[in-house]
Amino acid sequence: MQPPVSMRAVRVKAPGGVDQLELIELPVPSPKPGEVLIQVKAAGVNRPDVLQRLGLYPPPPDASPNLGLEVSGVVVAVGQGVPESILNKPVMALCNGGGYAEYVCAPARQCMQIPENLSFTEAASLPEVYMTVWQNLFMKGDAKAGQTVLIHGGSSGIGTAAIQLCKKHGLRTFVTVGSQEKADFCTGLGAEKAYLYKSQDWEHLVLQDTQQQGVDLILDMVAGDYLNKDLSCVKPQGMVIVIALLGGRFANIDAAKLMAKQVVLTGTTLRPRSLEFKAELARQVEQQLEEGFSTGALKSLVQATFTLDEVARAHALMESGDSLGKIVLRVKD
Repeated sequence: MQPPVSMRAVRVKAPGGVDQLELIELPVPSPKPGEVLIQVKAAGVNRPDVLQRLGLYPPPPDASPNLGLEVSGVVVAVGQGVPESILNKPVMALCNGGGYAEYVCAPARQCMQIPENLSFTEAASLPEVYMTVWQNLFMKGDAKAGQTVLIHGGSSGIGTAAIQLCKKHGLRTFVTVGSQEKADFCTGLGAEKAYLYKSQDWEHLVLQDTQQQGVDLILDMVAGDYLNKDLSCVKPQGMVIVIALLGGRFANIDAAKLMAKQVVLTGTTLRPRSLEFKAELARQVEQQLEEGFSTGALKSLVQATFTLDEVARAHALMESGDSLGKIVLRVKD
Protein backbone atom coordinates (compact mmCIF):
# COMPACT_ATOMS: atom_id res chain seq x y z
CA MET A 1 0.00 0.00 0.00
CA GLN A 2 1.44 3.36 -1.04
CA PRO A 3 1.65 6.07 1.64
CA PRO A 4 -0.50 9.17 1.04
CA VAL A 5 0.88 12.39 -0.39
CA SER A 6 0.27 14.54 2.71
CA MET A 7 0.14 14.03 6.44
CA ARG A 8 -0.63 15.78 9.69
CA ALA A 9 2.42 16.97 11.62
CA VAL A 10 3.28 19.33 14.46
CA ARG A 11 5.47 22.36 13.87
CA VAL A 12 6.71 25.21 16.02
CA LYS A 13 5.51 28.55 14.63
CA ALA A 14 8.22 30.51 16.48
CA PRO A 15 10.32 29.84 19.60
CA GLY A 16 8.19 30.19 22.68
CA GLY A 17 5.44 28.63 24.80
CA VAL A 18 3.07 25.77 24.12
CA ASP A 19 0.85 28.16 22.13
CA GLN A 20 3.52 28.07 19.41
CA LEU A 21 2.74 24.43 18.63
CA GLU A 22 0.37 23.90 15.73
CA LEU A 23 -0.89 20.96 13.70
CA ILE A 24 -0.41 21.44 9.96
CA GLU A 25 -0.41 19.49 6.70
CA LEU A 26 2.99 18.58 5.27
CA PRO A 27 4.14 16.38 2.39
CA VAL A 28 4.92 12.82 3.40
CA PRO A 29 8.74 12.55 3.27
CA SER A 30 10.57 10.08 1.05
CA PRO A 31 13.24 7.87 2.60
CA LYS A 32 16.82 8.67 1.59
CA PRO A 33 19.41 5.93 1.07
CA GLY A 34 19.74 3.96 4.28
CA GLU A 35 16.40 5.21 5.65
CA VAL A 36 12.92 3.78 6.15
CA LEU A 37 9.56 5.54 6.12
CA ILE A 38 7.53 4.72 9.23
CA GLN A 39 3.79 5.14 9.55
CA VAL A 40 3.82 6.50 13.09
CA LYS A 41 1.52 4.93 15.65
CA ALA A 42 2.91 6.78 18.69
CA ALA A 43 5.67 9.28 19.49
CA GLY A 44 7.47 9.89 22.77
CA VAL A 45 7.61 13.38 24.28
CA ASN A 46 11.01 14.31 25.70
CA ARG A 47 12.71 17.24 27.38
CA PRO A 48 14.80 18.03 24.25
CA ASP A 49 11.51 18.59 22.38
CA VAL A 50 10.54 21.26 24.91
CA LEU A 51 13.97 22.89 24.65
CA GLN A 52 13.76 22.89 20.85
CA ARG A 53 10.32 24.51 21.04
CA LEU A 54 11.80 27.22 23.26
CA GLY A 55 14.60 27.83 20.76
CA LEU A 56 17.28 26.48 23.11
CA TYR A 57 18.14 23.23 21.31
CA PRO A 58 18.46 23.75 17.55
CA PRO A 59 18.42 20.58 15.45
CA PRO A 60 21.55 19.57 13.54
CA PRO A 61 21.71 20.92 9.96
CA ASP A 62 20.86 17.55 8.40
CA ALA A 63 17.91 16.81 10.71
CA SER A 64 14.21 17.56 10.39
CA PRO A 65 13.37 20.98 11.85
CA ASN A 66 10.20 19.53 13.39
CA LEU A 67 9.80 17.97 16.84
CA GLY A 68 9.95 14.31 17.80
CA LEU A 69 12.95 12.06 18.50
CA GLU A 70 11.39 8.64 19.10
CA VAL A 71 8.49 6.78 17.53
CA SER A 72 6.86 3.42 17.10
CA GLY A 73 5.03 2.31 14.00
CA VAL A 74 5.14 0.23 10.84
CA VAL A 75 7.70 0.46 8.02
CA VAL A 76 5.85 1.34 4.79
CA ALA A 77 8.73 2.25 2.43
CA VAL A 78 12.49 1.81 2.25
CA GLY A 79 15.29 3.86 0.79
CA GLN A 80 18.13 2.64 -1.38
CA GLY A 81 20.25 -0.02 0.30
CA VAL A 82 17.64 -1.07 2.85
CA PRO A 83 16.36 -4.67 2.53
CA GLU A 84 12.69 -4.88 1.59
CA SER A 85 12.27 -7.59 4.22
CA ILE A 86 11.72 -4.83 6.79
CA LEU A 87 8.59 -3.63 4.95
CA ASN A 88 5.37 -3.92 7.00
CA LYS A 89 7.37 -4.75 10.13
CA PRO A 90 6.49 -3.03 13.44
CA VAL A 91 9.47 -1.10 14.81
CA MET A 92 10.44 1.48 17.38
CA ALA A 93 13.07 3.98 16.35
CA LEU A 94 15.25 6.88 17.35
CA CYS A 95 14.65 9.43 14.62
CA ASN A 96 16.51 12.64 13.86
CA GLY A 97 13.44 14.83 14.32
CA GLY A 98 9.96 14.98 12.84
CA GLY A 99 8.43 12.22 14.96
CA TYR A 100 5.34 14.25 15.90
CA ALA A 101 3.70 13.33 12.60
CA GLU A 102 1.75 10.61 10.84
CA TYR A 103 4.86 9.56 8.89
CA VAL A 104 8.57 10.02 9.58
CA CYS A 105 11.83 8.89 8.04
CA ALA A 106 14.48 7.31 10.24
CA PRO A 107 17.80 5.60 9.58
CA ALA A 108 17.11 1.88 9.23
CA ARG A 109 19.98 1.14 11.61
CA GLN A 110 18.28 3.18 14.35
CA CYS A 111 15.17 0.99 14.20
CA MET A 112 14.67 -1.68 16.84
CA GLN A 113 12.40 -4.66 17.22
CA ILE A 114 9.55 -4.01 19.65
CA PRO A 115 9.72 -6.31 22.70
CA GLU A 116 7.05 -9.00 22.67
CA ASN A 117 3.59 -8.06 23.96
CA LEU A 118 4.27 -4.31 24.09
CA SER A 119 1.78 -1.91 22.56
CA PHE A 120 2.88 0.79 20.13
CA THR A 121 2.24 3.36 22.87
CA GLU A 122 4.54 1.54 25.28
CA ALA A 123 7.19 1.00 22.61
CA ALA A 124 7.30 4.70 21.72
CA SER A 125 8.36 5.48 25.28
CA LEU A 126 11.59 3.48 25.09
CA PRO A 127 14.20 4.43 22.45
CA GLU A 128 15.37 7.90 23.50
CA VAL A 129 15.55 7.33 27.25
CA TYR A 130 17.07 3.86 27.17
CA MET A 131 19.62 4.85 24.54
CA THR A 132 20.55 7.92 26.61
CA VAL A 133 20.98 5.93 29.81
CA TRP A 134 22.88 3.07 28.17
CA GLN A 135 25.21 5.48 26.35
CA ASN A 136 26.06 7.37 29.52
CA LEU A 137 26.08 4.93 32.42
CA PHE A 138 27.12 1.73 30.69
CA MET A 139 29.19 2.79 27.67
CA LYS A 140 30.81 5.98 28.92
CA GLY A 141 30.54 5.29 32.66
CA ASP A 142 31.37 1.55 32.39
CA ALA A 143 28.86 0.83 35.18
CA LYS A 144 29.34 -2.54 36.86
CA ALA A 145 27.49 -4.69 39.38
CA GLY A 146 28.10 -3.61 42.96
CA GLN A 147 28.72 0.04 42.13
CA THR A 148 26.54 2.89 43.40
CA VAL A 149 24.87 5.45 41.12
CA LEU A 150 23.19 8.77 41.97
CA ILE A 151 20.52 9.86 39.48
CA HIS A 152 19.07 13.36 39.53
CA GLY A 153 15.48 13.61 38.28
CA GLY A 154 14.75 10.05 39.35
CA SER A 155 11.05 10.07 38.40
CA SER A 156 11.61 11.36 34.86
CA GLY A 157 11.69 9.17 31.77
CA ILE A 158 15.49 9.12 31.91
CA GLY A 159 15.50 8.54 35.66
CA THR A 160 13.05 5.65 35.63
CA ALA A 161 14.90 3.95 32.77
CA ALA A 162 18.17 4.38 34.68
CA ILE A 163 16.75 2.92 37.90
CA GLN A 164 15.51 -0.16 36.05
CA LEU A 165 18.71 -0.74 34.05
CA CYS A 166 20.84 -0.30 37.16
CA LYS A 167 18.72 -2.78 39.09
CA LYS A 168 18.91 -5.22 36.16
CA HIS A 169 22.71 -5.01 36.25
CA GLY A 170 23.16 -5.20 40.02
CA LEU A 171 23.95 -1.57 40.85
CA ARG A 172 22.78 0.32 43.93
CA THR A 173 20.76 3.39 42.94
CA PHE A 174 20.10 6.66 44.78
CA VAL A 175 17.90 9.38 43.29
CA THR A 176 16.90 12.98 43.93
CA VAL A 177 13.23 13.91 43.43
CA GLY A 178 10.85 16.79 44.13
CA SER A 179 8.13 15.14 46.22
CA GLN A 180 7.38 12.19 48.48
CA GLU A 181 5.07 10.77 45.81
CA LYS A 182 7.99 10.71 43.38
CA ALA A 183 10.27 9.26 46.05
CA ASP A 184 7.83 6.38 46.67
CA PHE A 185 7.49 5.85 42.91
CA CYS A 186 11.28 5.53 42.50
CA THR A 187 11.83 3.23 45.47
CA GLY A 188 9.00 1.08 44.11
CA LEU A 189 11.03 0.69 40.92
CA GLY A 190 14.14 -0.35 42.79
CA ALA A 191 15.93 2.81 43.95
CA GLU A 192 17.55 2.20 47.33
CA LYS A 193 17.28 5.81 48.50
CA ALA A 194 15.25 8.78 47.27
CA TYR A 195 16.17 12.26 48.53
CA LEU A 196 13.82 15.25 48.47
CA TYR A 197 15.98 17.98 46.97
CA LYS A 198 13.63 20.78 48.08
CA SER A 199 13.93 19.96 51.79
CA GLN A 200 16.89 17.61 52.28
CA ASP A 201 20.64 18.15 52.14
CA TRP A 202 21.07 15.36 49.63
CA GLU A 203 24.83 15.52 49.14
CA HIS A 204 25.42 14.93 52.86
CA LEU A 205 22.81 12.17 52.96
CA VAL A 206 24.56 10.43 50.05
CA LEU A 207 27.81 10.46 51.99
CA GLN A 208 26.03 9.26 55.13
CA ASP A 209 24.37 6.40 53.25
CA THR A 210 27.66 5.32 51.65
CA GLN A 211 29.65 5.43 54.90
CA GLN A 212 31.37 8.63 53.67
CA GLN A 213 32.69 6.82 50.58
CA GLY A 214 30.48 8.54 48.00
CA VAL A 215 28.98 7.12 44.81
CA ASP A 216 30.82 5.76 41.78
CA LEU A 217 28.72 7.52 39.13
CA ILE A 218 26.38 10.50 38.98
CA LEU A 219 23.91 11.02 36.13
CA ASP A 220 23.13 14.75 36.28
CA MET A 221 20.38 16.37 34.22
CA VAL A 222 20.40 19.54 36.38
CA ALA A 223 23.97 20.94 36.25
CA GLY A 224 24.17 24.54 37.60
CA ASP A 225 24.60 24.56 41.37
CA TYR A 226 24.32 20.78 41.53
CA LEU A 227 27.79 20.27 40.08
CA ASN A 228 29.66 21.37 43.19
CA LYS A 229 27.44 19.15 45.33
CA ASP A 230 28.15 16.29 42.94
CA LEU A 231 31.86 16.77 43.53
CA SER A 232 31.26 16.49 47.27
CA CYS A 233 29.50 13.14 47.14
CA VAL A 234 31.21 11.32 44.25
CA LYS A 235 34.00 8.88 45.09
CA PRO A 236 37.63 9.68 44.37
CA GLN A 237 38.20 8.79 40.70
CA GLY A 238 34.44 8.63 40.22
CA MET A 239 32.55 10.15 37.29
CA VAL A 240 29.93 12.90 36.98
CA ILE A 241 28.06 12.81 33.65
CA VAL A 242 26.02 15.87 32.67
CA ILE A 243 23.18 15.16 30.23
CA ALA A 244 20.92 18.23 30.61
CA LEU A 245 20.95 21.75 32.02
CA LEU A 246 17.72 22.18 33.99
CA GLY A 247 19.61 24.12 36.65
CA GLY A 248 21.51 26.33 34.22
CA ARG A 249 24.54 26.22 31.93
CA PHE A 250 27.05 27.78 34.32
CA ALA A 251 28.40 26.78 37.74
CA ASN A 252 31.11 27.79 40.18
CA ILE A 253 32.89 24.58 41.05
CA ASP A 254 35.66 23.87 43.50
CA ALA A 255 38.41 22.93 41.07
CA ALA A 256 40.69 21.91 43.94
CA LYS A 257 38.17 19.24 44.94
CA LEU A 258 37.93 18.10 41.31
CA MET A 259 41.70 17.72 41.18
CA ALA A 260 42.21 16.22 44.62
CA LYS A 261 39.52 13.56 44.06
CA GLN A 262 40.61 13.00 40.43
CA VAL A 263 36.98 13.09 39.37
CA VAL A 264 36.02 12.76 35.71
CA LEU A 265 33.52 15.54 34.92
CA THR A 266 32.04 14.96 31.48
CA GLY A 267 28.92 15.54 29.43
CA THR A 268 27.14 14.15 26.40
CA THR A 269 24.30 14.77 24.00
CA LEU A 270 22.99 12.02 21.75
CA ARG A 271 21.42 13.83 18.79
CA PRO A 272 24.63 15.02 17.05
CA ARG A 273 26.41 11.65 17.37
CA SER A 274 27.30 9.80 14.19
CA LEU A 275 25.01 7.30 12.49
CA GLU A 276 27.57 4.60 13.19
CA PHE A 277 27.57 5.36 16.92
CA LYS A 278 23.77 5.47 17.16
CA ALA A 279 23.45 2.27 15.13
CA GLU A 280 25.76 0.39 17.51
CA LEU A 281 23.96 1.94 20.49
CA ALA A 282 20.61 0.83 19.06
CA ARG A 283 21.82 -2.78 18.73
CA GLN A 284 23.01 -2.87 22.34
CA VAL A 285 19.81 -1.28 23.65
CA GLU A 286 17.63 -3.58 21.52
CA GLN A 287 19.29 -6.55 23.24
CA GLN A 288 18.84 -5.00 26.69
CA LEU A 289 15.16 -4.31 26.06
CA GLU A 290 14.51 -7.78 24.66
CA GLU A 291 16.14 -9.38 27.71
CA GLY A 292 14.59 -6.98 30.21
CA PHE A 293 11.01 -7.21 29.01
CA SER A 294 11.11 -10.99 28.52
CA THR A 295 12.21 -11.48 32.15
CA GLY A 296 10.13 -8.67 33.67
CA ALA A 297 13.22 -6.74 34.77
CA LEU A 298 12.11 -3.75 32.67
CA LYS A 299 8.70 -2.22 32.12
CA SER A 300 7.30 0.67 30.14
CA LEU A 301 6.19 3.55 32.37
CA VAL A 302 3.75 5.65 30.36
CA GLN A 303 2.00 8.07 32.70
CA ALA A 304 -0.08 10.00 30.20
CA THR A 305 -1.05 9.88 26.54
CA PHE A 306 -2.34 12.64 24.27
CA THR A 307 -3.43 12.87 20.65
CA LEU A 308 -1.50 14.97 18.14
CA ASP A 309 -4.16 17.65 18.55
CA GLU A 310 -3.35 17.75 22.28
CA VAL A 311 0.39 18.25 21.86
CA ALA A 312 0.29 21.55 23.79
CA ARG A 313 -1.16 19.74 26.81
CA ALA A 314 1.58 17.12 26.57
CA HIS A 315 4.28 19.81 26.60
CA ALA A 316 2.57 21.63 29.47
CA LEU A 317 2.66 18.43 31.55
CA MET A 318 6.32 17.90 30.71
CA GLU A 319 7.18 21.45 31.79
CA SER A 320 5.13 21.24 34.99
CA GLY A 321 7.55 18.73 36.49
CA ASP A 322 4.57 16.64 37.66
CA SER A 323 5.09 13.69 35.34
CA LEU A 324 6.09 10.23 36.57
CA GLY A 325 7.74 8.30 33.78
CA LYS A 326 6.89 9.01 30.15
CA ILE A 327 4.44 11.09 28.13
CA VAL A 328 3.40 9.75 24.72
CA LEU A 329 1.46 11.13 21.74
CA ARG A 330 -0.97 8.68 20.16
CA VAL A 331 -0.74 9.34 16.44
CA LYS A 332 -2.74 6.48 14.91
CA ASP A 333 -4.71 3.71 16.60
